[in-house]
Amino acid sequence: MNTRFLKTTIVKPVKKCEIHRAGWLIVNPWHIIKNGYVKIENHIIKEVSKDRISSGCLESDYIDHGTGVLMSPLVNAHTHLELSFFKDKLDMRNGFETWVRKLLELREKTDTKIIKEHAQKSIYELYNSGVLYVGEISSTGITKKILEQSPLLGVWFHEFLGTKLSKEKSTFIDEPGKLHYSVAGHAPHTTSPELLKLKKKQASLKNLPFSIHVSESDAEIKFIKTCKGKWAQFLKERKIDFSFWNLPQKSPVIHLFNHGLLDPLTIMVHVLSSDDQDLEKIVKSGAKVCVCPRSNMNLHGKLPNLEKMLKIGIKPALGTDSLASCASLSIFDEMKYIVNNFNNILPSDLLAMATQYGADALGIGECAGSLEIGKGADMLYISLKAKTETELLEKIIGYEPKKI
Repeated sequence: MNTRFLKTTIVKPVKKCEIHRAGWLIVNPWHIIKNGYVKIENHIIKEVSKDRISSGCLESDYIDHGTGVLMSPLVNAHTHLELSFFKDKLDMRNGFETWVRKLLELREKTDTKIIKEHAQKSIYELYNSGVLYVGEISSTGITKKILEQSPLLGVWFHEFLGTKLSKEKSTFIDEPGKLHYSVAGHAPHTTSPELLKLKKKQASLKNLPFSIHVSESDAEIKFIKTCKGKWAQFLKERKIDFSFWNLPQKSPVIHLFNHGLLDPLTIMVHVLSSDDQDLEKIVKSGAKVCVCPRSNMNLHGKLPNLEKMLKIGIKPALGTDSLASCASLSIFDEMKYIVNNFNNILPSDLLAMATQYGADALGIGECAGSLEIGKGADMLYISLKAKTETELLEKIIGYEPKKI
């Protein structure tokens, strides 16, 4: 799929007082102002209005962006930038377990410098496509310094897997308006419950999000339910002892729920193969969900039940996964893909998934995700024209009316 091009600019106020105007102002996906104004003081949104704001700022502090739209920057809530080099280098047609084997084999042969160079390139591709906030997952630590030195914000997650209870001190930083640092467990089929609970506790003590891949593949489901299959053999080959993991369980979601790993600070990534009982447990726990539909289809040939999630109160964030399983890291492309593959998702809900729900999942919803009063002043300007709110949302998410 070709990357969808929209002319975007991240707007970062620099003066003590600024007033910005655009043809459209999306305060949040359900509150849109035509010919809108937003007043910024000390990098905080102080006022939004359909009328020209006249108090507090000098005439020179007005910035008119034109006929397009000002909105909150996009959120890519799940990325693996350290896998960017492997774009178009792995065959995704032979099953997840085969794809993982080839990825690990190729990564061991690849120079770290090359991996860093491609991760750096991906960061600026994200930024130039309207993404300011990311949930970056790194098992090697390679992307930490690269992300620190970039314009991106959000959360950098140090990912753990296997059975060894690491004595390494994880870095936790939680400062408003800056990059946050937390930890992640890889998945219930690769990581012992003891290690997952240790890392989850460490994140919770700092009131930071904890990310984990859940219910992604058929191999994972079979392993959790039976402790058998290709995945069990794969773990044995890698000398990962799963005999004390309290398996089998009914499902990966139930497994995590029974171990107390699901709560409002947990981000469950993918949730691709989950039944009604799984979804009910997610709602009960308050855990967040992040979906990556294009990657799911490429690797597993199916899509998450987004319509059911939204119907029962789950508010999924959007991620892209890595370039090893997806054509781009563009959230515009992800929204367009959802438009083309789901019939009953409202444009406002889809835009919320790309902004507000993503910020909430990463634990930065108080300062990002919308242009509401009291939030941070960073904005996204998209150069486009629209006559109505409906047309505006449809152009942003990539909906194209069928030609008769």
